[in-house]
Amino acid sequence: MNGQQADIRDEALLAQIAAGGGPGDAAVTALYRRYRVVLLRFFLSQGASRDDSSDILQETIIKIVRGAASYSGNGTAKSWIWQVARNCLTDFLRKSLTIGERETLFDDPDRHLADIEDESLPADSSYHVDAIKKCVAQGVNAFKRIAPDRHFVLALYAQQFSVEEIGERIGRTASATKVYLFQCREKLRPFLDQCRGLLQ
Repeated sequence: MNGQQADIRDEALLAQIAAGGGPGDAAVTALYRRYRVVLLRFFLSQGASRDDSSDILQETIIKIVRGAASYSGNGTAKSWIWQVARNCLTDFLRKSLTIGERETLFDDPDRHLADIEDESLPADSSYHVDAIKKCVAQGVNAFKRIAPDRHFVLALYAQQFSVEEIGERIGRTASATKVYLFQCREKLRPFLDQCRGLLQ
């Protein structure tokens, strides 16, 4: 079956995945083998680490399987698959940078990098924006290695979980969670202080 699946068009694979069952499982395997290398290379080329690229690939396959039935046939299946991959990459990059952008680069934690590009940077400053994002990502990753528990809490907050929801996950009251969030932000700040100089 796997040898036969390798010759089937993407459209047919999506249809089999949507139908489920044994043929659907075989189609998932065939699709994974067909796109694994090229998608991993794409994610790596966009700045994701090897581990993160593997995670994004896994999320992409999951989204494809869950959304296969929604493929309408407008446009090629290959284009649809790549759009899913790009969306997963965008979601990952947004979440990985939000902690630093929202909590530390700016005094106002609800202000994002995109909100100040036109105000603080010249129109042709894409290099500076990329440098800031790279600096933030490095700082956040360093913080994550040293304080994974605090990073986890800030990641939940950055993804707009409520204080109450975060408290439930870490076993604290809402009041205690608010204090802990403040402490986490203060612990993160030194890791990103160097990035502030790029805004000058």
